[in-house]
Amino acid sequence: MKIKNFLFSPAVVGLTVLSFVAGSCQKDNVEQDPMKLSRGSAQSAISVDKQDRQILFISKRDAGTTDEIYAMNADGKNIVRLTNNAIPDGRATWSANGQHLAFASGLIGSRDIFVMNTNGKGLFNLTNTTADEEWPEWSPTGNRIIFSSNRDGNHEIYTMNMDGDQLLRLTNRLQDDKWPTWSPDGSKIAFQSNLGTDIAVQTEIFIMNADGSGITQLTFNPKLDQMPTWSPDGTKIAFMSNRDGNPEIYVMNADGSGQTRLTNCTGIDARPSWSRNGDFIVFTSTRDFATTALNNYEIYIMNGDGTNPVRLTNNSVYDDYPYIK
Repeated sequence: MKIKNFLFSPAVVGLTVLSFVAGSCQKDNVEQDPMKLSRGSAQSAISVDKQDRQILFISKRDAGTTDEIYAMNADGKNIVRLTNNAIPDGRATWSANGQHLAFASGLIGSRDIFVMNTNGKGLFNLTNTTADEEWPEWSPTGNRIIFSSNRDGNHEIYTMNMDGDQLLRLTNRLQDDKWPTWSPDGSKIAFQSNLGTDIAVQTEIFIMNADGSGITQLTFNPKLDQMPTWSPDGTKIAFMSNRDGNPEIYVMNADGSGQTRLTNCTGIDARPSWSRNGDFIVFTSTRDFATTALNNYEIYIMNGDGTNPVRLTNNSVYDDYPYIK
């Protein structure tokens, strides 16, 4: 199967727990301290070619492990494990130069933001608080990290230097603001926010300037609109929504207009990540499993217009939270 000029071999913050029957898709959408946690050492003898391994994801594919961070090529090959510890690791993102990772780690509700080298070494805790801190992402210039934290009460959007200094709070709202993501030029930030008393009732996508000003709501829908990700040219935002009955990947213009569904499956399609080096979207899905259990997520890639989806992982436990360069 061919996606644009790349040949692929056949081989889900975050999303509120929803139960849907998975099935086939519609054919029309063709080591430094201090560290708060006690952790094992990073796996040795890891050689990560940043030109080849483009996709990060988390998985429990190795027996007896918690969520660990892995990297693989854009065709699903050359999978390598980057973390090895007894503490669950969350979604990881590449730095602008591809030489470092930022990710959340810890028990749900009390995670910290960590950074490390792409070979799994040089692990460092940037936040080291008792708060819940999640969804870190590097700025396009690579000198700042954006994330969500409830250190001041509810979840707000913050930025800090890559060494954890110069913390800056960007939002100050009654709602929980999560899943922040920078536009490719660094001038805008998109994020999700809940509008009701329960995140399972309604979340919407917002956009703001990089300094936190000019907050604008882009989606208006009494369902879940979540997990925004920018197109490489900054003109569009892809996101997950269950507005049509089950979670699918949608796209809209950066001003909120032209909202269009990209996937059409009876399973769950969620957590999209749009590549910076090409017009591709990676996402997680249960589309190939006829079960309501949320333990069979796999990673897929498709063109930015939703065509030619290809499955990259094939594993008996879930592979989730993909992020592509």
